[in-house]
Amino acid sequence: KEDKQIRQSKRTTSQLVFATGINNLVTNGSVNKSDFKYLGSHFYEWGLTYNTRIFKNDNLLHAKYGLSLVYNNLRPTDNRSFVVNDNQTDLIINPVNLKDSRFRNVNLVFPIHLEFDFTKPEIKGDKTYFKSHNSFRLGIGGYLGANLKSKQITKYDLDGYKTLDRTRGDFNVNNFIYGLSTYIGYKATSLYLKYDLNPLFKDNLVKQNNISLGLRFDFN
Repeated sequence: KEDKQIRQSKRTTSQLVFATGINNLVTNGSVNKSDFKYLGSHFYEWGLTYNTRIFKNDNLLHAKYGLSLVYNNLRPTDNRSFVVNDNQTDLIINPVNLKDSRFRNVNLVFPIHLEFDFTKPEIKGDKTYFKSHNSFRLGIGGYLGANLKSKQITKYDLDGYKTLDRTRGDFNVNNFIYGLSTYIGYKATSLYLKYDLNPLFKDNLVKQNNISLGLRFDFN
């Protein structure tokens, strides 16, 4: 039991991260009247983080940093899909009735946060144990990384045949990803918000930025 107490009170610990929620694009500063389904567009994140207590004998401030794989999915409304016209990526109405239309970007990012952990120290005899993730937590920070893959998936019936198209390419998507993120929660569970500062498409006349809101789980 004492070994467990010591292990949980190490100045640097590690956590597995999983997050999921809704995903969309901010256009002209708003997601109102979006071109993408609010509930049908979603994101997933898997990662490994390290959590380092900044001060040796104070448990409030922590540096949280690591590596995450992020899947951002967008489902257009009104039977639309993306097409590339030179350096512009346009959302157009499809000539066939689509059962599903989904645009997916896979990003590898390095997140870093300043975390406020309100877990109180545990005193037993003459020893003080500084555990983490046992109370309310607030994280403020950001991330940077790269786009690994872009893919569009469409499903439709054509002449009585069920058809599934997967189109891979760059779609003029920004290769360099950077943004801001924050989370607030209790113990392992947090409400999570992240926002890409880079536009999704490099040269589109109308700049659109990815935004995600969901739940985040940090498992010690």
